[in-house]
Amino acid sequence: MKRYYSGTPRETIPMRLTDFFIDAYARWFYKRRERGSISSSPKVLIASLGHMGDALTVSYLFPLIRQKYPNAIIDVITPTWCKAVNEHNPYIRQAIYLDHILSNRAKSSNWQKIKQFCATFKTAIAILKQEEYDYYIDVRTSNSVSHFILPFTTVKKAIGFNRRGQGGLLDVELTIPENTCFHHFDTYAALLKEMNITAKLEDVKPYFHILPSVSWESVGTKLPYPLVNSYVMLFPETGEPHRQMSLAFWADIVRKVLQESSYSVVFCGQTDLSARIINEINPSSVDSNRLLNASRLLSIQELALVATQAEYALTLDSFPEHLACIFCKTITIYRVSGLPFFPIANFPALLFHGHQPSVGIEYVRKNVEIHYYPETDIPEVKNKITERILLEKVVS
Repeated sequence: MKRYYSGTPRETIPMRLTDFFIDAYARWFYKRRERGSISSSPKVLIASLGHMGDALTVSYLFPLIRQKYPNAIIDVITPTWCKAVNEHNPYIRQAIYLDHILSNRAKSSNWQKIKQFCATFKTAIAILKQEEYDYYIDVRTSNSVSHFILPFTTVKKAIGFNRRGQGGLLDVELTIPENTCFHHFDTYAALLKEMNITAKLEDVKPYFHILPSVSWESVGTKLPYPLVNSYVMLFPETGEPHRQMSLAFWADIVRKVLQESSYSVVFCGQTDLSARIINEINPSSVDSNRLLNASRLLSIQELALVATQAEYALTLDSFPEHLACIFCKTITIYRVSGLPFFPIANFPALLFHGHQPSVGIEYVRKNVEIHYYPETDIPEVKNKITERILLEKVVS
């Protein structure tokens, strides 16, 4: 099989060299392991060592597995930063935490990330050594694959992709040709096919379990002002700063929405970016009680609850987009990425992107309206966003 490695030569050459030794080990030792037959009620280990958006969309596989195998047991191997997505998922038996160095976005030194990886690896392996799985599937096609854990646990059938190395440890080694634009759920479907499960992107039903203990009363105590008006949620942050929009871009949209409707705007995030946008708006020029800065105040569970009653969520290509579009209409901007991460939405989504390879490719989720602009931080995009929100404006 020809392997299509993902990355620059600086990244892929070490992968090829490492794979020479991994392939030899797998051929002479690992692949000669004893494997029993697959159970009709399989134990499945699903690996996803990416970020929170990945963890959320991977969870959409769990109902599909249970539809085929009602008594399947599902464990996940996942980073600690995805705990908020996984810890209350009703389909998961246990989450095993492993913080891969390459997907760790913490503002800490490489040495600290190595130490964190080693500590979580040691804990994960202690758990995995006690388990026996019918299937292992790793959803990653870019960095941070987890195939290296396979020699430390018992797996009857290991399925994954070889684009980032270690493919020799897999029993089913899938590959993706270079220069192909596909949605990431198509790769999930290829993995499920090896479990005799048919999955189609257009049939996926996104979900996120909100705990009964999460209440509007608790949300209200955390917000700076009462949430009495209809509102729009704004998520101006993403894990990669080069994907963010300018302060003026968001400020102009919010200012016009406040001036021409009675909506409030709930700012959501984990940094001071929302406060900087509010300062850019100049709160004295608008009704400041309708600017609710909830950054760092609400949990993921509480954000999901707030989204259930939002008129719109305005987001970038990041975890908040995937979460919000489960519960409300969403407007989203993709400055860099395109079709591979287009939203899997329950509600109508308006999407602006600058990803030229995605132009002209049909997206099967028909509730997503797509517009391409080579540059997205422009007045025309701002105007289209405000027009869409104000089409359903609430007047006092």
